[in-house]
Parts: sequence; C-alpha cells; structure tokens
Amino acid sequence: MTLVILWLSAFSLHAGIRIGVKGGVNLANAAFDVNAVNPNRLTGFQVGPIIEFSGLTGLGLDAAVLYSESGIKFTERLTIANYDEKVSVLDIPANLKYKFSLAHILGCYLYAGPYVSFNINAQGNLKQIYNMVVTEWKSKQFGIGVNFGAGFELLKHLQIGANYQLALNDDYRNDISFINSSGKISSLAFKAKTRIWSITAAYFF
Repeated sequence: MTLVILWLSAFSLHAGIRIGVKGGVNLANAAFDVNAVNPNRLTGFQVGPIIEFSGLTGLGLDAAVLYSESGIKFTERLTIANYDEKVSVLDIPANLKYKFSLAHILGCYLYAGPYVSFNINAQGNLKQIYNMVVTEWKSKQFGIGVNFGAGFELLKHLQIGANYQLALNDDYRNDISFINSSGKISSLAFKAKTRIWSITAAYFF
C-alpha cells in the first residue's frame, strides 16, 4: 500500500499533461446472436479532442471525446432485405496507456480501457414487411464497451495507431412479428453488438 501511495505521489508530481486532437477512419461491423443475416462492413470516421497524462515510468492515461460515425449494414436472410443505417455517436473512452521505445529509436504505446457511447442522431427504426413478416431493427441510445489499441509516436507530437472497439451491450435489437400456423401473431427478438476497427492519428500540441 505504501508503494502504491509513493507511486501515485511521484506520478502526480512528474506527470506530463498534453492536449491534442484525434481523428481516424472507422470500419464498423456487427456480431449477431443468430445466423439469420449476412453482415457487411460500414465505413465512417471519428474526430475530437484528446488529453494525455504520462508519468516517468511509462504508464499513463488518456481520454477523449469523439464524434464518431458507425452503424449497421447487412442482408437479412429471412426477408432478403438489405439494411444500411449509419449513425452518429459520441464516444468517451478512458484508457490506461503504456509508452516505451524500441532500440531507443521508435516510440511505441499500448492502451486499453472502457468507453461509453451516446447515440446522437438515431433515425428510429429500420422496418421491412415481407410476405406477412414484419421485421424491425431498433438502435439503442446508450452503449458501453472496451477498446484496445497500439501504435507509435513520431517527433514527440504525432501518434499513429490502430484501435479495436468491442461493445458489451446490445446496440441493436430486432423484433420480428409473423403469423404462425394457428393464425396468431408471434414474435421473435434478435440482437447485435457493434465491433469497430479504427485507424487513427492524434496530434498533441
């Protein structure tokens, strides 16, 4: 416990704080809990401010507020309907970051941490009617998850990296209504979680 307190004290005294801007390209996909769809990738972008706290030991933190485009794109096998919805979200990641150098030449970093996500322009529902089957995908307004990343730093100001974002909650839900053999209306529910690969660049002032 004493060592932890000493480390935190040293970190607070010697920590460097940098503010910058981060942007990148998103490759969004979705993981479904059924095999009723053929998913496809959807391309978007992200941009926003970032702050980094770094200590003498190489360990530090970073956090950002990112306007990000993601969404869902797939073909539903039951109805042969194509869905393509791009949504804008506000992502707020907070990561534990470790920086090191390779042969004292190239600066590198690894990070991981949680994020929260707020859907800021959901268009509502993706709805199709096909042969007396009503299928409707709904996007959630709030999400949580974890992200992992790695990259390298150039000239002490520019960081180039790759990030993988893994949603822990269901970002989309599909409620399907259909008429069963007895003539009554039945329903099923399918779910999907977002998966996003990103190529990013951050510049610190």
